[in-house]
Amino acid sequence: MKMCRWAMAAWLMSAALLGSCSNKDTMRWKEQVWLSDGRRIDVDRYSVALKSGFPNSNDGPVIYQEIRYAPLGVYWSTKSAGMRGASTMNTFDIIQGDAYLVVHADEGAKDFCVGKVPGSYLINVYRWRNGVIQKIDQHEAPISRMGINLSGTGNWGFRHADRPVTYLSWDDIAYVTGQGSSGPPKLIADFYKKRDYAVCK
Repeated sequence: MKMCRWAMAAWLMSAALLGSCSNKDTMRWKEQVWLSDGRRIDVDRYSVALKSGFPNSNDGPVIYQEIRYAPLGVYWSTKSAGMRGASTMNTFDIIQGDAYLVVHADEGAKDFCVGKVPGSYLINVYRWRNGVIQKIDQHEAPISRMGINLSGTGNWGFRHADRPVTYLSWDDIAYVTGQGSSGPPKLIADFYKKRDYAVCK
């Protein structure tokens, strides 16, 4: 009987532990993007994070992200790109009809910079031309015109809001990226000036 009770208690504890580990928090929202030509558009974002349970049951690691912009056939996810869920989307822009997405690289400079031109940023660049996605060399993209205009994973800072957050305005983006709300977005080049560790030597 004792053994039976012990087994039952162990089963209940393991079930509770597994249940808490599999709990996920999701967030789906529209995000206002300030483009390099001054226009503002809305993109669709979706993200999944684990609920860690400590110290706050709502604060866990991000495990999946995606972005969509239907008018140009844009769809990107960390899974389809083979990247970590917490990879940071820095920039979305539309230049001469092509859409661009800039994502901070998963690997460190030692691995990423092999064969790269000195001065290259630790970023991956994706381009949509005629609805077709292609990962391109950052030097083929008009990076000099682009700014930091996405919330990255900063959206999760709004999860404790009094009401569900379904829209992030430019003011929200500016807040989580440490920029002035008056804009325009800080250029990528200026952003990396203070992040020497993320630039290839």
